[in-house]
Amino acid sequence: MQWTLEAMRVSANLTQMELAEEFEVSSQTIARLEKDSSDIGYRTLKKYMDKFHVKFDDIFLGNKYENFVK
Repeated sequence: MQWTLEAMRVSANLTQMELAEEFEVSSQTIARLEKDSSDIGYRTLKKYMDKFHVKFDDIFLGNKYENFVK
């Protein structure tokens, strides 16, 4: 199963602000990554993997999934 960054956050009942504080980034960074995570840095990606207990292959990166399904 693939997860978007937004879906992982929402499933954990976290706001963008709460996740941003935990990851030590701005809430604008979280919002930007949820829209398009194609430029996510390794450290932030690793935080998502550790926080949500997912492997790299389980995280859908890039524009929101709907943009790729045609």
